[in-house]
Amino acid sequence: MLKFRHIPPTQFMKGFEAAARLESFSRAAEEIGVTQSAISHQMRLLEGQIGQPLFLRVGREVRLTDAGRDYHRTVRRCLEMMEEGYRRLEPYRKPGSVVIYAPRDLARRWFLPRLTALKLAVPACEPWLDTSGAAIDFETMEVDIAIIYAHEPPPGSESILIARNSLAPVAATALARVLSKPADLLTMPLIHEEGPIGWADWLADREIAPGSVWRGANFSDSDIALAAAELGQGVALASIFLAQDALATGSLVQPFPAVLDTGRGWYAVSSPERLNDNDVGAVWEWLKAETVGRREQTVGGQG
Repeated sequence: MLKFRHIPPTQFMKGFEAAARLESFSRAAEEIGVTQSAISHQMRLLEGQIGQPLFLRVGREVRLTDAGRDYHRTVRRCLEMMEEGYRRLEPYRKPGSVVIYAPRDLARRWFLPRLTALKLAVPACEPWLDTSGAAIDFETMEVDIAIIYAHEPPPGSESILIARNSLAPVAATALARVLSKPADLLTMPLIHEEGPIGWADWLADREIAPGSVWRGANFSDSDIALAAAELGQGVALASIFLAQDALATGSLVQPFPAVLDTGRGWYAVSSPERLNDNDVGAVWEWLKAETVGRREQTVGGQG
C-alpha cells in the first residue's frame, strides 16, 4: 500500500487553508498569488480526491462544511509544522557554520568561556555547539569537529589533545580553610561524580583508608558537581582542567597539590574532508593554538 497516498499537493493545501480562513476564493487567490479560477479548480480537485464537499458555495461567498472545518484544523496544523521545520533549517544555511560536538561539562566549563576568543580569531565562523551526547559518525552526521573524552583518539582520525584529565579535591574558600591535611577530608561533606574513579581512589593514592567516604551528594554531571562545590555544599573530586577557570577566579580552591591521573583526556577529532573547509580548518587551527600552543608556552615558561 502506497504510504501517504491521501496527502494532496502542497499548493492545494495552501489554497484550501487560505480559502477556508478568508471564506473567499478570490481573496485566497490574491493572497497566494494565483487566479481565482485556479483556486476554484484546485478546490474541486481536492474535494474529488477526498471524496467530500469541503465548501458550501453561496454566490460569490464560500462557507466550510462540517467536514471542511475538521479538515481545515488538520491542514493548518500541518502547514504550521512544515513552516516551523523550514525555519529550523535556517542555521544549516548560514555561511561559516561550523558544527562542533562536545560533552556538556567541557562545553560549559571550557569552551563557552573561550567562545569570544574563537570569534575574534575566526570572525567568519558561526559556531554551532551540540552537546546532545550523540555517538559521533563523520560519515552519516553533519558534524565538523567533535571533542570526545577517551583514553586515546579513534584510529585514522585527525586529532588534537585538548587536555589530559587529572582529579583533585576542590572547594569553596570557606571549606578549604579548615583542610590542613588530606585526612581532614573524611570529616567534610563530599561531592561525588559518577565514574570509574572516585574519592576512595584518590584517598588510597594518599595511603588514607576511605572510611565513610561514600556519604555525600552524587552527581552525574561534572559541571553541576563543580557548581555545588562553588556554592560551598561540599568538597568535590574534580577535573582540574574543567575547574581551571574557577580556580583562577578564586571561586574554587585546590587545598592539596596531589592529583590522580584518570588515564583519559579530551581530544578534538575531525576528518580530512571536513578540515578542507576554510572555516572548519580555521577553527581547528584555533584549537591547536588554544591547547597545544598554551601547553608549549607553559613548558617554556617553566624552563
